[in-house]
Amino acid sequence: MMTRSGARANTLALRVAALCAAALPGCAHTEEEVRMQTALPEPMVFAVAPILNFSGEFSLDPVKAADLLASELTFVNGATVLPVSRVVAVLTAQGKTQIESPEHAVRVADAVGADGIIVAGVTEFEAYTPILGVAVQLYLTPGVDPRSVRQVSTSRMMAPIEFTSATAPVSQAQATYNGNHEYVADLIKQYAAARDEELLMGWRQYLKVQTLFIRFCWHDALNRLLAQYPGTESVAADVGQTENPS
Repeated sequence: MMTRSGARANTLALRVAALCAAALPGCAHTEEEVRMQTALPEPMVFAVAPILNFSGEFSLDPVKAADLLASELTFVNGATVLPVSRVVAVLTAQGKTQIESPEHAVRVADAVGADGIIVAGVTEFEAYTPILGVAVQLYLTPGVDPRSVRQVSTSRMMAPIEFTSATAPVSQAQATYNGNHEYVADLIKQYAAARDEELLMGWRQYLKVQTLFIRFCWHDALNRLLAQYPGTESVAADVGQTENPS
């Protein structure tokens, strides 16, 4: 499991890969609902990087997947989300296609004028089951007060996030979503009810249409990401985690 005390020279791929290890089969995780309403007391501008694909499934488009994540991020009150194309343009000018390190993430966020950047990796992807494993990290640019990100629980106000390093993620989360699992189906029902969309198959359409399922996964992962405190040894222990696929 990755911790914030890791060497700052580590590449982002190594950081995300460490998170991914917790999502591999063989690890037992509790199923705990994440019921968190994210509130930003001050407006913040976010960038979203192209998705890092660790799944081995080459049909996954990293930019389109990032567009879906960015779209779900717009549901956070106080968040202004820059188009993913802005990040892609900066990367292209640098001769790169993806974020390569935490330091690189912060530089790109600063280049596009964002307060923070979300970097996500896909650890597992099966379109037809469906299954999606994700690892997500949030980095802030220098000078941004991490207390701008505060979690509001339905039962209590939680302490503001602390931040100690410009190149350490202020928060991170990982989860695996298996559409065959009852717990995931229950979360999808809640998500679909809140969206109140007119779908021919109702909430089950989220299990049939790939983009809808990916949207749901990003929505839940963002809730987990923004509910995190830095310095914890286990992300899953703090906010709960979906059950790993058997």
